[in-house]
Amino acid sequence: MAPERGAFNDLLLRFICLITLAIFIVDTLTSFEIAVAVLYVLVIMIATTRLSVRGIRLLAAICSCLTLAAFLLSHHNQFFSEALARCLVSLVAIAVAGWLAVKSRKVTDRLREQFALLSQTHDAIIVCTFDSRIRSWNSGAEALYGWTADEVIGRDCWDLLCSRSSQAPQAIKAELLEKGVWEGELIETTRAGKEVTILSRWSLHRDQLGNPRAILASNNDVTDRRLAEVALHRSQAELAHVSRVSMLGELGTSIAHEVNQSLAAIVTNAEAAQRWLDRADAHEARVAIGRVASNARRASDVIQRIREHTRKAEPRHECLDIESVVSESLTLLERDIQHRRIQLFRSPVRRLTVRGDRIQLQQVMINLLINGIDAIDEREGSARHLYIEVCEQDQQVQVTVRDSGKGIEEEHLDMLFNAFFTTKDEGIGIGLPICRSIIEVHGGRIWADSRAGEGATLSFVLPRVCEEVIA
Repeated sequence: MAPERGAFNDLLLRFICLITLAIFIVDTLTSFEIAVAVLYVLVIMIATTRLSVRGIRLLAAICSCLTLAAFLLSHHNQFFSEALARCLVSLVAIAVAGWLAVKSRKVTDRLREQFALLSQTHDAIIVCTFDSRIRSWNSGAEALYGWTADEVIGRDCWDLLCSRSSQAPQAIKAELLEKGVWEGELIETTRAGKEVTILSRWSLHRDQLGNPRAILASNNDVTDRRLAEVALHRSQAELAHVSRVSMLGELGTSIAHEVNQSLAAIVTNAEAAQRWLDRADAHEARVAIGRVASNARRASDVIQRIREHTRKAEPRHECLDIESVVSESLTLLERDIQHRRIQLFRSPVRRLTVRGDRIQLQQVMINLLINGIDAIDEREGSARHLYIEVCEQDQQVQVTVRDSGKGIEEEHLDMLFNAFFTTKDEGIGIGLPICRSIIEVHGGRIWADSRAGEGATLSFVLPRVCEEVIA
């Protein structure tokens, strides 16, 4: 392409020289009663597409000199004649044409520079008509999709790339017409058949009448980023699973007590039932057997919750009563709370429903309760109170756990949810960061408040999804 362009430039330069010489000869040797030198304007216009700004100025100067030379050679003794007027008109025409040509060339050079810079960007820049016909395709698009500009100009962009989106093409264009811009993710296919995830930003260009003229699309390949996000999500799930198993290990004594207590009650009531059967008192026997079943279910529930917390499964979001999540979490900690002589206070029970994964929200609740219990245990000689409050705040469900421990230093509050930061001697600092990750995935937020010596308050909010029903 470059040799052909160079040959064309040489040919054009020779043509310009030939025309210039022809105009000079005609202007000098003929006696036409017209301003022949005005034809130099055509030479300047032809040269505008190929010459630089300096070249155009030089050509205009040469044409002016040739005009003066022709006048002096053919009309040297007619300084006050019509010939002089024609010469002056020609000089003015050449000057104006040169000025316009220089201005046009500067604009063209600026546009070419901008286009060259645009072509060098790593993003794929595509310009289409409103009906998706490709008009421009930069080097970034060539690198991303595999087609050259010559191969795609005029083709339907949507069909060429097999574009897919969560929105229909008509809906995208409707939003583009309304707002002038659109941004979203597209799944597109390259020339090699590889599917890529594209973050696409569209802007609409309108003509002077306001009609849609073109769409400028800036496409960025985010396939690797999305894969990394999936890997990160998987790692977070693994870490949350490890945290749950570790948390259950800490509760081993309490869980064993709950199960053993239920089993002991089962044995006691079973023996009582046997004695009542010996006395042929069926009513008392039925009561004792009912207690056996109740305690067996209680032990089964504890074991079931342990299994749920240790299994590896994808989160399942459903409508949940947040109070049931709190109660089920307390079941696993009930023995520990009693053993440490902590007085528990709960707000009046209200049915406030959220959408989320039960096991993950229980994990958050248990973690906050364990932190509160440990904080109370570290402070001796003071009231041992643990408060749990569930309420509604601005169409959100707020859960608050407040302890009567020694509190958290103010400089530590901002770091409390950072990975591997802990104020405990035996802590590893992953519990609260995992809690924050879980709450944020559920569309909520979590925070801590504290004053040194006055206990700590940990709260989280989740979007409320159903109408409230007073229990």
